[in-house]
Amino acid sequence: MSGKILNITNGDAFNRYFLSEFGGDAIPFCEAMMDGDTVYEIYSNDFTSLRASELGVSADEYVSKAHLSKFSALREYPRLNLWFGKDTFCQMNLLTLLAYLEQVDYRGKVLLNYIDDETFSVIEANISVELGSYNDIYKKILILKENLGEIGVIARKAVELYFDYHSDNGMLARSVRENSEMNDGELLRLLLEISVEYGLSDIQAQKLIEKYKEK
Repeated sequence: MSGKILNITNGDAFNRYFLSEFGGDAIPFCEAMMDGDTVYEIYSNDFTSLRASELGVSADEYVSKAHLSKFSALREYPRLNLWFGKDTFCQMNLLTLLAYLEQVDYRGKVLLNYIDDETFSVIEANISVELGSYNDIYKKILILKENLGEIGVIARKAVELYFDYHSDNGMLARSVRENSEMNDGELLRLLLEISVEYGLSDIQAQKLIEKYKEK
């Protein structure tokens, strides 16, 4: 595979678009790391079991959806191009991926491209990523739930919104409580409208409603 490039995208939708437009080797990073708990050794048996439970799928389904067989061969590629958005959903996945690259001792070149999730246009291209600190950042933010100063290429706003998303006094939690008179459909639409920077899915928004809506 000498000279070959592997593109790692932020999900199935952009991955299909990328392959149709550019071809080459591309795989999606299919996770939702802004939700639920995690463990240190990414893609270990403990990680796979925990994340499968968090996502409501079997371990076998998780392994298939996560393309683990392809991720295990990353070191065969001398260059990785990463394609992610700047919202919290994408950024926590990106952080996990960068930590994983350190854990498997990836030694090739890593370039990050920021994209618009709606239009798929490139916002920033070919940002050189220096590995070495993301294991610690991953542990601090996603396991210990501690905010910290140095976060490398991870977007600061996304980290702030990650902690806001998990706070009982965060903007989204308050919005649910303050609009409890709305029916669930209306409240769902409201949450999706105001949470663009969080990158919420319908399922995540519905969970917030179930947790915070005053009965």
